[in-house]
Amino acid sequence: MHIQARVTPAASPPDLATFVQVLSEPETPPGEPDPRIPINIEGVSGSDLETGGQIVFSFDHDREQDVRAWLEEAGYRDVTFRNADDGEIVWVELTENSPGQLLQAIRSASIDNLPNGKLIKDVVIGQETVPDGAPAGRVYLQIAFQEVKTAR
Repeated sequence: MHIQARVTPAASPPDLATFVQVLSEPETPPGEPDPRIPINIEGVSGSDLETGGQIVFSFDHDREQDVRAWLEEAGYRDVTFRNADDGEIVWVELTENSPGQLLQAIRSASIDNLPNGKLIKDVVIGQETVPDGAPAGRVYLQIAFQEVKTAR
C-alpha cells in the first residue's frame, strides 16, 4: 500500500516548521504509555505553504493511523489521504536517475487517466523508508489526479 496526504499547514501564524514537527519530532502526551516514534516524510511537494497553499507528502505507509491522529490532535482539519491500492494515486518506481524517467512515468499515467477525465494535480518524488542498516529504499514517483468537469 502506498499513501499520500494533502493538508493546509497554516496555523496562526502560518508556520511550516511547526507542521512538520508534529510528525518528525512528536511530543508524547502525558498518560500515553510509550513514547511516540517520529514519522519519516519520504517525499514532499507543495506551494504557497505559509500563505494558504497545501503540502503534499508521502510517508511510511504503516504509519497512516499515526499521521491522521497526530495531525488531527494538533488541529489540522483538512487532511486528505490518497491510496494507490484504491487507484487514487499512481505509484511508479524510478529505476535510475537519468533523463526521461519522470517524463516516461508522467506519460504513462496520463495515457491511463486522461480518457477518464483526469488531469495531474500533484507529483511527489520520494524514497521508501527502510529499517536501519538495510539497503536504500526504492525511489518512487506518486501522481495524484483531479477530475475535470466537462460542460454538457
